Amino acid sequence: MTEGKERIRFDCVGTITQPHIYKCTTCDHEFRGKIQIEKSKHELQCPECELEEQIITQPTQFEVVGVIENVAS
Repeated sequence: MTEGKERIRFDCVGTITQPHIYKCTTCDHEFRGKIQIEKSKHELQCPECELEEQIITQPTQFEVVGVIENVAS
């Protein structure tokens, strides 16, 4: 998803376009993800149980664990 060095800022939300680490509230699976923007709809899907949610501002079916940031060398 990212190239080079990265930093995970736990307990931070970031912007909707940044990659995050999410935790599914249904199956407790943690995964790296980026909200997909298709036809002006923001969607997030768990790769384990395939729970899917359309996001308006913040996800309700997924817990935001942290935001992933690229770090300059």
